[in-house]
Amino acid sequence: MNTAKRFALLGVLALAGTTGACNSFLTGGDLSTNPSTPVTAAPQSRFAAVQGSLWALLSSDPARLTSVWTQQFEGAGIQYGPVNDYVNDETTTGGFEAGLYTGGGLIDIREIETEARASGDSLLLGQTQVLEGLMFGTGADLFGDLVYSQALTNTPNAPLDNQLDVYAAVQNVLSDALVNLAATGPTNFGAGSSDLVYGGDPAAWTALAHTAKARFFLHTAEVNPAAYASALAEAQQGIMDPSGDYKAVWSGSVFEQNYWYQFDFVQRAGYIAPGGFLVNLLQSTSDPRLGQYFNADQSDLSDTRLSPTFAQPLVTANENLLIWSEAAYRTGATGPALTELNAERSLAGVGPVAAAGPALLRAILTEKYIAEFQNIEAWNDYKRTCFPNFTPTVPGLIIPARLFYDLSERQTNTSIPAPQDQPSRNANDPANATDPFGNACVGQTP
Repeated sequence: MNTAKRFALLGVLALAGTTGACNSFLTGGDLSTNPSTPVTAAPQSRFAAVQGSLWALLSSDPARLTSVWTQQFEGAGIQYGPVNDYVNDETTTGGFEAGLYTGGGLIDIREIETEARASGDSLLLGQTQVLEGLMFGTGADLFGDLVYSQALTNTPNAPLDNQLDVYAAVQNVLSDALVNLAATGPTNFGAGSSDLVYGGDPAAWTALAHTAKARFFLHTAEVNPAAYASALAEAQQGIMDPSGDYKAVWSGSVFEQNYWYQFDFVQRAGYIAPGGFLVNLLQSTSDPRLGQYFNADQSDLSDTRLSPTFAQPLVTANENLLIWSEAAYRTGATGPALTELNAERSLAGVGPVAAAGPALLRAILTEKYIAEFQNIEAWNDYKRTCFPNFTPTVPGLIIPARLFYDLSERQTNTSIPAPQDQPSRNANDPANATDPFGNACVGQTP
């Protein structure tokens, strides 16, 4: 597929976010009006659509909401004022749960996988399975229990799978992906130029799959500490260099623009502002990322981050090295933990640290919080560790720990409970009584 066609397809995805936001960006979501579900298109065309849907899931409404809840930003106006005050209900991100299945979701994923198997294209199958793993692992992060094992089976009111079972299934999908990515043969063409990030490179997809596995193992470690060792093993095979980062890439022309630019510049200027907690943290250490993330007076994103062509990082070498570092620390390998922390800090352009014991863990978790700017992972880490130990913006309330299921999904599937019957936290995420350093966790226990 040529570049014009590829970006035209992504333009549909961006347009969905733009037009849906004209009424209420929090009740439409960048996925809910996405019409890019081709019926007769080649699997490579659908692959580009699935990539675009994953980018929306990882870098639009959910990333903005969770960045406010982790005080990287603050809600400064209109709909984001309530978000800043922890208003969270089944209309908050209406469309994102549905988007796991339609408009570049599981329907398209399964069609690609079926066609890839039929044509003997193990490479395309493996690449698509990595997208599936990232999409449904993230869905489990956001919503908890999900319809997954019986999705697309025409089962009336399909039951929800337990969140931990979804994570286990995601690990199996990613393991299968690694097998298929390693296969060779004359019919293994892969996504090719329809892969807008890696151009079809099997090695890059293999590293991404390992980092995705490390990410989702980490998300279960609060209830299964043995998962730290699994995360460590996967991170050691994951993305090691920023050249292998998985990013959302944009041409910058109309409808083909970075989601943060669309929101903060085109649609909703002034709705969010840099969070005082993160700004103060970066100022306190003269961290050069202050100027990389925010403008000179810390009133908005930097010009670089607000560019319509900014390639938004989604899964990175920095994240991978910090998973390696934390997982090594948690399993008693403090020497490698410090080595990988300083390797990541070098990538970030900051100097090495010399720390041991709890001070080393604090340095790792602080660096993760900074490196995960604009990324849902900062929220996932906070839920797991209660670090940073944020003071809630509204005294007496807890920081939201999950999203409610879409109103539209609940109305069409009686297996989805009413809002008052949904849990406040997911199975992987019991509330922490303290942070890792013994201080009361003020944002997770009322």
